[in-house]
Amino acid sequence: MDITIRPARDADANECGRICYEGFRAVTERHGFPLVFASREIASRRVAAFITHPLIFAVVAEAGEGRIVGFNFLSERDPIRGIGPIAVDPTLPRRGIGRRLMEAALERARGARGVRLLQESYNLQSFALYAALGFEARETFVALTGAPAPAPPDPEWEIRTLRESDVPDCAALHERIHGYTRTNELRDMLATGAPLAALKNAHLRAFMTMPSSWQANHGVAETDADLRALILGAAQLRQEPLSLLLPVRRSALIRWCLAHGLRPIRPMILMTIGEYREPGGSYIPSVLY
Repeated sequence: MDITIRPARDADANECGRICYEGFRAVTERHGFPLVFASREIASRRVAAFITHPLIFAVVAEAGEGRIVGFNFLSERDPIRGIGPIAVDPTLPRRGIGRRLMEAALERARGARGVRLLQESYNLQSFALYAALGFEARETFVALTGAPAPAPPDPEWEIRTLRESDVPDCAALHERIHGYTRTNELRDMLATGAPLAALKNAHLRAFMTMPSSWQANHGVAETDADLRALILGAAQLRQEPLSLLLPVRRSALIRWCLAHGLRPIRPMILMTIGEYREPGGSYIPSVLY
């Protein structure tokens, strides 16, 4: 099969959305996990938003007669690049399509401080590909979802929607914990109205970007106690169940989440190329990193 890798176009969104939904569904159902995307329409909206974003590099794999057989994305919004989602049509033999798509993204990212992704740890095929391409496994995470029981408000805490004026404090906190900023992606999320902040004595101590979607939800907190306060406050402000990723080694925090009604739904692995520093606080990654 002759494969051409080319830039994605707006008109590719529906077919890429189909491949995204069916590709991820095939893997999760084979291993007995819940769907990553609840419907083809949701997958198509996610893919379309990435294709049209000016700071996201989008490519498709095209077979004969213009048939799209896979796609990949590279977020270039911030100093650390994030890869994904990537998917290949599950009805086809692989034949190196995923590798070609990954190589295109990595070539584009050449010279960046670092490149990262999160992948399902049960997907050993993709794990082997990423390892062969030079990625190193750094951390194991568990995705948790649920609706914590209502708790009396703590007068010491203010949990509210994140504001544009909070962005410098968020950037400073994120850089202190991780060693890099993620500010442009945070500003993208601000437009949705989803990000939340936790403040104590008028000092921003934690934030998260998308409380109801572990795929897009990233955030940081000065301490686990600050993150717990944010989680309880988010449960009061959002009608949908909460959804987030946490490092499995933060066992006390995970036990607290389990005791407050969250349940684990899938394991993930953070893989990196280039710069990496152990985080210096409590944090939530998205599927990009």
